[in-house]
Amino acid sequence: MRVEPDIATVARAIGEPARAAMLLQLMDGETHTARRLAEVAGIAPSTASAHLRVLCASGLVHATDAGRRRLHRLAGPEVAQLVEALAALAPPRLPGSLQPSPPTDALLTARICYGHLAGRLGVDIAARLRRDDVVPALEPGGTAAVPDLHHPLLAELGIRDLDPARPAVRACVDWSHGAVHLAGALGAALLTGLLAAGWVRRRPAGRALRITTTGRKCLAELGF
Repeated sequence: MRVEPDIATVARAIGEPARAAMLLQLMDGETHTARRLAEVAGIAPSTASAHLRVLCASGLVHATDAGRRRLHRLAGPEVAQLVEALAALAPPRLPGSLQPSPPTDALLTARICYGHLAGRLGVDIAARLRRDDVVPALEPGGTAAVPDLHHPLLAELGIRDLDPARPAVRACVDWSHGAVHLAGALGAALLTGLLAAGWVRRRPAGRALRITTTGRKCLAELGF
């Protein structure tokens, strides 16, 4: 007898607003305490702990002890892919008539997506590297090798080799722009390089990134 996967259990774990908010925060690829995730979700820490137990039991979140603190993170990249894919299908939280026009949310411009670059900047860089034959055109979720890293952007960011322990590049659906940005080793290297060069900065809270004046100047000089 064929045993079907129990997707309902995972769906129930995600399908609660506070837990969904926690998962979106954990998309930054960092570890967070229950107190921090409670602030994000707008609930009490004791309530957050109960929600986090559900997320851990469903295999979406891992928790580890660090001294007196208990830290939580996404269980893996496959969970991040699931959250990003759901975000692409989900409606905005506000009715369309209340959405800013044009959108001004910093998340739309540049953000962290589980250790790689997303948002308009991530989509634009992915499109440019495809056009310049650095990466191939990929369907969402597809992976490929990157045999040649010779490109002005990669040279400026000091990207000369990639982590061999992970796929060189994976196409990740960008929920905010209906296109793909780059995950995998190249996506992680791009984010690391942009941060190290001071072209983008982390904002005080959340996943959004700020493109600096230096970053805008350098990107413009490269044709972005």
